[in-house]
Amino acid sequence: MIIRFILFALLSTSICYETYAQFSETIVSDRPGQSNSPYTAGKMVLQFQTGPQFDGGNSGSRESNSFSMPLMVRFGIADKVDLLTLWSYKREKEKSSSMEQTMNGINTADIGLRFNIFEETDKAPALGFEAFYKTELTSKDYKPNYPSAKLNLMTSKSISKLLSITANLGLDVAGQGGGSNGFYTFNLVFAISEHLSLFAENYGDFTYENINVFFDFGGAYLIGPNLQLDLYGGFGSNDGWSSSFVSGGISYRITSWRK
Repeated sequence: MIIRFILFALLSTSICYETYAQFSETIVSDRPGQSNSPYTAGKMVLQFQTGPQFDGGNSGSRESNSFSMPLMVRFGIADKVDLLTLWSYKREKEKSSSMEQTMNGINTADIGLRFNIFEETDKAPALGFEAFYKTELTSKDYKPNYPSAKLNLMTSKSISKLLSITANLGLDVAGQGGGSNGFYTFNLVFAISEHLSLFAENYGDFTYENINVFFDFGGAYLIGPNLQLDLYGGFGSNDGWSSSFVSGGISYRITSWRK
């Protein structure tokens, strides 16, 4: 109930939120990487971000493999407010010497809002905030036991024409165990040309007792002002569990409704 009240309050606030943000001439996507941008899509702009991901992991006595297909849809209800929904289909298989388990279905069905609080200036970074409520519209294998949510504070700053930094810090309340953990990202983007960019990123999650650290890297190619392709992969080794993934995708926006 508390999570629903918070999201309702944020939505009510956004309806009367007057903003004067500058519309980006080229698409600003959260792909590739784990870091989300503090910027919104723009009023009356519809944006899609999707791409398949293949994950693998093992600890010697146990291994897992999975395929997932996430889809993020963003719609600008104001120049500084996005309505968000995140869906994902997942198929995974885990096995060890004593067991073998397969699960598949909709594992993510989230709704939320993103706010651009400040735009970047010469002296200060851009700042944004987003809140997701994780609904129970998932498949049987992924039904949450508890209400859950995800809160994220995002910031970014251009260091030069070639280099920019994006960082996230947030809290993820798990729906299965009912516990929560913090998470962080630190993303460096290098603009190779007007159309091609490369990135390197460190990210992880943490509790009072433990921290898991991961790395990923890759690039994005801007085909046009409204269309971007990406390819990236990553790895990590924590508490004896080694993992890796590869993903490629597309980001596309529709701006014809914007006046």
